[in-house]
Amino acid sequence: MSKNILTQASKLLILDYIAEILYFPVWWYGPGLRNALEYFANGLVEANRFTGLILLLRNLFKPMFAQYDKQGRIISFFMRLVLLIYKGLIFFLMVVFYFIILMFWILLPVVVVWGITYNLPALWLKK
Repeated sequence: MSKNILTQASKLLILDYIAEILYFPVWWYGPGLRNALEYFANGLVEANRFTGLILLLRNLFKPMFAQYDKQGRIISFFMRLVLLIYKGLIFFLMVVFYFIILMFWILLPVVVVWGITYNLPALWLKK
């Protein structure tokens, strides 16, 4: 006697949903965390490319506009020093931004589970 295709399909769908729910934490802290770390690393590379800190540090003591006299060297050094401080601050803010995103990824499931368990007794309280 063959079973109804509707009951077989519903069983498979329910089992698939249960498997997905149970696999979610494994994926979140496994491949998902690896993807988030890659995003963080790529964000640092992009922040460095956006600010040009390495290039600025490499050319810190070189005169700008081929002004090799004493005044040109002094002005170039202090101008690049000001740019280094400004771009270093921007780079630091970008790193903090990417770090916050990474911490959000890591802590989000923990906070959600805590929120559910903290608020669960409120469902049964009488008002």
